[in-house]
Amino acid sequence: MFTDDVLKVIEPRFVSAQLAYAWYQSEPLPGLGGRTAMQLVQDDRAREVLEYLDAVDAGVYT
Repeated sequence: MFTDDVLKVIEPRFVSAQLAYAWYQSEPLPGLGGRTAMQLVQDDRAREVLEYLDAVDAGVYT
């Protein structure tokens, strides 16, 4: 899984693709060592980012 795959999932959550990419680059993700989605994808951990997003949808993270 790559950056484009994760961005396709997160873009609908934001007003624009630019805001989605800014989140992807800079927002530390709770429960994942404070690493950003971009850092995790670069470390071949994209599946964990997608699982985090599923958890957000389920109300685990607010």
